[in-house]
Amino acid sequence: MALPRTFWLLWAGQTVSRLGILAPAFLVLFLEQDHLVDARTTPVMVGLFGAGVLVSGLVGGAVADMIGPRRTIIAAQPLAAATALLFLVTTDVYALGLLSLATGFLSAVDRPAGAGLIAGIVPPEQFSKAYSLLLVGFNVGMSLSPVISGFLLSAYPPALFLVWAAGSAVYALLVCGLPADRKSPEEPGGSGASALRRAARSIGEPYRSPVLVAFLALVFLLACVYLQVNSALPLDMRRSGLSPGDIGIVLAVNAVLSIALLPLVPRVVKGMGDETPLVLAAALIAVGFGVNALADDIVLFTAATVVWTLGEVLWAPMSATFIASRAPEGRVSTYQGSYFFAWNAAFVIGGPVGITVANAYGYPFLWTGLLVLGLGVAVGFRSLPRISGFAATTAKRPVPDQDPETAAAPGPTGRP
Repeated sequence: MALPRTFWLLWAGQTVSRLGILAPAFLVLFLEQDHLVDARTTPVMVGLFGAGVLVSGLVGGAVADMIGPRRTIIAAQPLAAATALLFLVTTDVYALGLLSLATGFLSAVDRPAGAGLIAGIVPPEQFSKAYSLLLVGFNVGMSLSPVISGFLLSAYPPALFLVWAAGSAVYALLVCGLPADRKSPEEPGGSGASALRRAARSIGEPYRSPVLVAFLALVFLLACVYLQVNSALPLDMRRSGLSPGDIGIVLAVNAVLSIALLPLVPRVVKGMGDETPLVLAAALIAVGFGVNALADDIVLFTAATVVWTLGEVLWAPMSATFIASRAPEGRVSTYQGSYFFAWNAAFVIGGPVGITVANAYGYPFLWTGLLVLGLGVAVGFRSLPRISGFAATTAKRPVPDQDPETAAAPGPTGRP
């Protein structure tokens, strides 16, 4: 069954947006190259960017369920474009810090809303297929973005922010083509204060489910393993004698495999219990990072990357499907926001802890410890069915009003 054309509008918008979004590394390079920050303030800028990303999941999910995911994405993009352009005229270090915080927030605030839109566009049985394809676009954009950023930084640095603003504008225009948000059946009128109270209650809602609390705790622990890809792993590869080019090749294997294999996930997991793909994903990620303890050349690091990439490919769509299928109608974005909060918290905490452990006890100790931790997470996922609230609660969600021609149109890539 082909996905509707409205899904492909969302897919194209997010992909274009990710092509333009500036990675923190290139933001720092721009600020240092123009002597806007020094070595003492660079970590602060990175930390503020991370703080913005951390809160974006919770806030973005709650706002999307309160005003609608389509409105949330459309409203965020002009703010993102304005923030990007402000970097071109700002020199005060405190103002740059505020812009870094806003940049981190706006770069990720759309992700829970995107999951909420998918839940409204496609029937529940197609959610994992649609989300897998959305992640393909996300990975394409995130893989090409550093290449584009590197070229622009060398050729004409201000173009970094012009492209970023243009990508945000295109994203907003494409999402405008999606059906209007349905009003939540629980959306009463009231003052701004009462709306904020409802949003606060909404943010806490997933944490009242025992199975989701356990799931989110396991998400945090698994992310502490996986996100070493952004911290300890490249440092260990460099320590082992790999050049920057070699490191790029190893990480490119992850990007290429993810793009190629994500569309196959729904077929692979068909017939599995809800927890089984999570168990397999956690085990593969654990083993993949554990193999790094034996790696000392590009071949072994690449082999390890292949293993944990297989886990990542299973994990990304099926973890989103797991939490979406346990979200009440009209609350998918909020529940996805709780997932992104747990994942991003591990980015803030797990990366620095991993480097600290490696510096104190060595990288083989770190990778062995992460192997044990990841396998423990796999056991935890295997135990989820024993916890109250495990059964999926998803009923058939209403699909937003669509033009019949739009709803029946196949996607541009044909069969997944």
